Amino acid sequence: MGRENMVVGNIGEKLAVEFLKAKGYRILDSNIRTIFGEMDIVARHKDFIVFIEVKTRSTASLGPGYLSVTRTKQVHLIRNALAYLKRRNLVDSYWRIDVVSVKLNERYELENIELIENAVEENYGGYR
Repeated sequence: MGRENMVVGNIGEKLAVEFLKAKGYRILDSNIRTIFGEMDIVARHKDFIVFIEVKTRSTASLGPGYLSVTRTKQVHLIRNALAYLKRRNLVDSYWRIDVVSVKLNERYELENIELIENAVEENYGGYR
């Protein structure tokens, strides 16, 4: 990942954390590594453990960030979530995967932020 992408990503994740806290999410972890890769944010929201993928854009040329959560990425997110739940002995918990899409302006200031709850659904994921 290039330096500019890292800067944009870090800004987006910080804004996402503030946004989620204002919506009642309690942040448990961030930038957590599993054997399948990294998860951006893990939080608790009501009765759910929520795994949050943050997608940040500083240009409109690629469209909204949530469009980059492809089927392949969804499978990756589910595997990460299951690994986290197993490691923390939370396999009996209710859980879901949300996506926060962040749009920054040319000065890297927040232009728009959107939460997509339960953005990734799978037969063996999400709900117990």
